[in-house]
Amino acid sequence: MAPAVPSPSKPALRQSTLDRSPFKSTSSDPSRARVEGAAKNNARSPRSKVAPDRVQTDVILAIKPVHLDHIISRRKNHEYRTYRLRDGVERLWLYETRGDGKKKGSTAITHIAMIPPDLRRTPGTVPEEPIGIGNADFNEGKKQSKYGYPILELYQLVKPITLGEMKTRWGMGSAPMGWCYVKAPMWQDRWGDDEEGREDKVIKVF
Repeated sequence: MAPAVPSPSKPALRQSTLDRSPFKSTSSDPSRARVEGAAKNNARSPRSKVAPDRVQTDVILAIKPVHLDHIISRRKNHEYRTYRLRDGVERLWLYETRGDGKKKGSTAITHIAMIPPDLRRTPGTVPEEPIGIGNADFNEGKKQSKYGYPILELYQLVKPITLGEMKTRWGMGSAPMGWCYVKAPMWQDRWGDDEEGREDKVIKVF
């Protein structure tokens, strides 16, 4: 749509192209002003962009030791979360937390789980077979989690990424909480594009 042209019969508006301030206080279309304001706010929002040094297909997830053990033993075949990861995410770098008195954790990224890049389960959609810990409760809506991520494959890092390494080498300020994207240098160092060289970095669990 072409921009509105001021009427010749209103000389007071002829200078509006030189000074936009009159539009802020005398706009005759408040709905348009709200739309324009929202567009400016969205343009400034940091959530609309991902930092260029992040790998958008890989995220770090914090996980309790007991749940990680269940994944390794294949008793748990879905990872459940309250949030929906964007389509395209296909690897979960599992950061084992410190744990509690019953089970101590390593405070390190020890495993990488492969998930479908475009499948996010919701309650009632997880298949009954194969049976997995938490699946029935999730389907029945008994869990706080709203999304399930099927675990297709699991790899163990030959050199786990300790919390100390995350801070000193990869510039992470603290232990992962919730999720975050994997930094590109760390991705290359522990996974990378070279499939043949990857054999020295990870061991396939299943």
